[in-house]
Amino acid sequence: MEIPASFIKYLYIERRELVLKALRGDLNKEELLIGFTRHTPAFVTQGPAGLNASIKGVGFLPREAYLHAVLRALRRFIQRPDRNLKEALEVLLEYVYPKEYHDKIDFTKLVSLELARKHTYINLQYNNVVTLLFYTPPNISYEVRGTVAIHMGDEYWEYANLVHDAFHTSFYRGRRRDWSKIPAYVIEIHEIYDNSPRKMGERIYPMEE
Repeated sequence: MEIPASFIKYLYIERRELVLKALRGDLNKEELLIGFTRHTPAFVTQGPAGLNASIKGVGFLPREAYLHAVLRALRRFIQRPDRNLKEALEVLLEYVYPKEYHDKIDFTKLVSLELARKHTYINLQYNNVVTLLFYTPPNISYEVRGTVAIHMGDEYWEYANLVHDAFHTSFYRGRRRDWSKIPAYVIEIHEIYDNSPRKMGERIYPMEE
């Protein structure tokens, strides 16, 4: 069964539209702040650090056949000392949020970076079960349940770090952030629930029989 179109629209298509509007200069502050909530769910974990929730940025992963092309493009961009935000948005639109996405994006997996390495990181080393809670005012909410694999030094880890530094290019321009202590999380989606007032926690993936 495929990931529901409503969730792809929420987390990918509307996120792409946000980047496109920013590139055109049509994005106001309210749209930016509300739209950014699509990218920053709460990661809920449980383990030695206790029951914990932490806000983290997420995005879908490229499919294996497309990943190498994306990595090459992002590497080239990051190595440029003169890069700017406009160019960063163009690169993200072309490679991270391609318009023709069906054969390029794996909608069954999400990726995130662990910048803090505290409660979430401790818990996931002992218990890899996670719930991601998305909320975009006033009434959009999704609950994603899955399992997490921690990645260091591989292509998924590199991809997550490259995307992060490309998006924040103005901050990191002229210097290289130390990636050596920044793990990546790859979340395999097992279940999705629509927690909006209209659906009230109805499971939409896989569909309830």
